[in-house]
Parts: sequence; C-alpha cells; structure tokens
Amino acid sequence: MTEDRFGIVGKVVARTYRVEAVVAEGGFGVVYRADHKGFRAKVALKCLKIPSNFNEAERQNFLEQFRSEAEVLFRLSSASPHIVRPLHVDAFHTDDRQLVPFLALEWLEGRTLGALVSARRDAGKPPLTIERLVHLLHPIATALHQAHNLVGDDGRPVLVIHRDLKPENIFLARSGDTDAPKLLDFGISKAKSKNIAQAGQLSQLTGAVSAFSPAYAAPEQWSPKRLGQTGPWTDVWGLALCLVEAAKGDDALTGEQAEMMSAALDPEHRPTPRNQGVLVSDAVENVFRRALAVDPRARYGSIAEFWDDLVQAVGLQRELLPLGARSSSKRMQDRDPNAKAPRESVEEPTPLVARTAPVRPVSAGAGPRPRLDSGANERRPAFSSGLELQAISRRPRSFHRSLRPGRSLWRALSPSMALFVLSLAITVLDRTFAESRGIPLSLGIIRASWVAGGVMIVAITLGVLTLRRDMD
Repeated sequence: MTEDRFGIVGKVVARTYRVEAVVAEGGFGVVYRADHKGFRAKVALKCLKIPSNFNEAERQNFLEQFRSEAEVLFRLSSASPHIVRPLHVDAFHTDDRQLVPFLALEWLEGRTLGALVSARRDAGKPPLTIERLVHLLHPIATALHQAHNLVGDDGRPVLVIHRDLKPENIFLARSGDTDAPKLLDFGISKAKSKNIAQAGQLSQLTGAVSAFSPAYAAPEQWSPKRLGQTGPWTDVWGLALCLVEAAKGDDALTGEQAEMMSAALDPEHRPTPRNQGVLVSDAVENVFRRALAVDPRARYGSIAEFWDDLVQAVGLQRELLPLGARSSSKRMQDRDPNAKAPRESVEEPTPLVARTAPVRPVSAGAGPRPRLDSGANERRPAFSSGLELQAISRRPRSFHRSLRPGRSLWRALSPSMALFVLSLAITVLDRTFAESRGIPLSLGIIRASWVAGGVMIVAITLGVLTLRRDMD
C-alpha cells in the first residue's frame, strides 16, 4: 500500500477536502482520494513534493511554476473534454508545518490504458489490435492536437507539450457501457510560443521541469544537445510508443536506464510494431517507423499529421474525422491513392441533391472501403437526369396540360421533403456528435450516417416518382 507521505488521511485540508485514502505516488507527488464537503462528491487531490534542498527563492519559483501549470491545465480542459479537469489550486500546511501545494481534480472511475493492457495479459486475452486502439485513442490524439494549438491571452498560438505520454497517463473513464479516454498529468508539460519551436534546435527556454519517464522518453529528452529541444514531435513519439505497447501487450523498452537510453537512441532498433512482434501492414509499419525516428527532423512534426496518416493506414478514414486541415483533393488522394484530383469542369454543375452517393452494405469482416470526397472518377451520382446517357426513342409528348398548381404539387412532394429534412437532421446530429466525441454516432453496429444516406435515397426516389407521375 502506498505510504501517506503527508499524514493527511482522515483529515480535512484547505477547510474543504476530507481526505479518504492514498491512491498513487509518483516522482513529483502523491494522489489522494478525497470528499468535497461542499459538493458532496469525490475528487482527486494531487499533492506536490517540494524538494527539501530548495532555498526560499527556489521554493517560490517552484510554487509559481506549479500555479502556471494549473492555469494551463484549466485552459486545456476547457478546450477539450478529453483532458482531466482541475477544480481548485491551493496549498496547505501539514502538522509539522510543511508547505504542500495541491491541485484538486475531477474524480474518474475506470482504469488506465496500462491497467487494461496488464489485465488482458494476465487473463490470457490477446492484446488489442492497432485498429481498435486507433478507435479508442482518437480522442487522446484530438486532445493533444488541441494542446499543441492553444491560443494565449494575447491571441497568439501557444504550444503545450505533454512530454510524459505513457499508458499510465491515459485514463479510460467508465461512462455507461463505454470508455471515455482522458489525458492525465500535464505536470511536466512545457508551454512555449509556436514561433520558437523547431525540431533539431536547442530550446532557448530555461526553468522548465526536465524530468521524464525513462521507458517512454523520446531521444531528444535523452540527448537534447545532440537532437535539440522537445516539441510536438516529442508527443508523437510518446503516443506512438503507447500504441505499440498496447498492441504488443507488454513493455517495448525494458532494462536499466542506460539500456533504455541506448535503445531509444539506436536508429537500427526502432520500437515499431513489427520489431516488437506485432503483425501489421506495410503502410502501418511505415507510419510507425517515421513516428519513432531517432532524429526529430525525420519524425512527424505534428500529432495531426501522424494521426491522420495512421487512420488512413488502418483504413478508418471513413469513420474518424481528420485532425489536420487538408484540401478536399489532398484528402481524396490520401484516402484513395489511385484517385486523381478533380479537374475544373466547363459543364453545367450537377445539382447538389444528385451528388448523394448510395449507402453500400458492409459485409461481415470486411474493412471499410476507400471513400472519394469529390464527384470525380469512380464516384457517380445516385440519380441522373438521363438526358446525356439515353437517346430519345420516341417523339416528345405534347404537353397538353400543365403541371399541378404550386400548392397541390407541394402537397404531393411533402412526404419526400419531410424525409429529406430528416436525413439532413440525422447528418447534422452525427457530425456534431463526431466533433464532440471523436467517434461517429451509432446504434449498435448501425451508424447514423448509413441511416441518413438511406433516408436521403428514399426521399429523392419518392420525389422523382411523384414528379414523373405528375407529368404522365
């Protein structure tokens, strides 16, 4: 059992939190479970250890840095629901007058990714596949992307780099029957201007905490003089290594610190899936080889670039929204390497309703098919006027009577219009849900986008039949 280092179990700290038990201890502090007297709810208290050899100036600098990190965490959690939310930052004195800064955080029920991997291994279950892990951790990639693109008080972009990504810092909070991933512990994060972050160059910042977890440290954390400063590429390494470990079901880098450092800095022994005994496609292996490159300049420069390539490589581009901003033609070529960018057309454009593609049934066990995002090449309209495809084989009718008056025609088309509006509503709901949760809306195995497509086809078919019947 973890030691109660500060002797506060059973006591009330900061006149608000009744401490119940020690949860965990790390290099920087101790985490307690406590009860908030006002809210009558559980919270997590993260109490920091101030090094005993600090003088007064160093103590004040340490406390100020802690408050700054708490402020950054508050901003991050406000921007992303997948980052643990802070509730209160303060300090208290123990019975022996020791000053203890603490951060109260939301209490999460569930387990870490590391605990999930260990539980499956101990139960004799196979590790999670890369595809399932990409689905599970898509919100974590989204949260990191948002942290790397935070906006400061002055409106300028700010990088907040986690620098300690590992399975123990990815928490799978239980929400009903699903796991909602949350990113923990920005305690050794670094915030810097995006203008000064460049791979391969030494950082001009001083005073940032330089500790890290050896088994997950990126090469530049081991050798900053040779490989330069940390940056988004450091979190690319960490997230990629978490995926490899979870897919392997065991640690990727083991041994003493010297052995871990040697393995991390050895370009011939990348901890990629295949090198760790995980069977993956060439496309997936190539993504990880770049994500786990020793030289940060050869690595992905952003989480968005890494994650979008990985989603493409595992074939989930139809289900997960891209993180990076790409042009439609670039995204189309990424999703189908045989597709060409659409050429400018001098023909009259097809009406929007005619560009709706039919829903294709997905056979059991089949992976998602590549999707084209423009109307070029293989993709064809679900409906066509037929004028450019079919020769007129009979004389045109003499339209001896006009179409129905507007009001009666509208009544005839009202069922079709109602279905059209319903399809649009389902599409908007699915897009909103996907943007907030990072996964598409579904009921069991049936996705909302499939239902929307089917309803749209019925609406258009019914409308066309109504108009043709009116002209007959």
